[in-house]
Amino acid sequence: MASKGDSGLLVQSAAEIEEGASRGALRVKRVFTAGDVPFASTFHFFLSNRLPAGGKNERHIHEDVEKVYYFTKGSGEVSCGDDTARVTAGDFMFFPAAIEHEILADEDGDLEFIVCAAQTLEGANG
Repeated sequence: MASKGDSGLLVQSAAEIEEGASRGALRVKRVFTAGDVPFASTFHFFLSNRLPAGGKNERHIHEDVEKVYYFTKGSGEVSCGDDTARVTAGDFMFFPAAIEHEILADEDGDLEFIVCAAQTLEGANG
């Protein structure tokens, strides 16, 4: 269970979060979501994800959410719009808002990654 100190810091034990199903074969632990923070923020969610070996999530789009992924285990292939890239543990990847994307884990092992997402701001970055 997440706990909050007087400073507003949130602490969540990964061991206490139940893994659930998401798009396609994707398994997700929802670490934090927008409703967890007691202040105004563009923060949207923070996830710990796992794609089983050979699995993929469904191609999808977030119209107003941009994300940073950090791959912690395994390797795979990521498609974002018309581009495709190989990823492996230790890689970071930025996903802009309003672009289709999907991830495929290699056959030889699970692909694990964390996702930090923020709501876009109208007119941000130009």
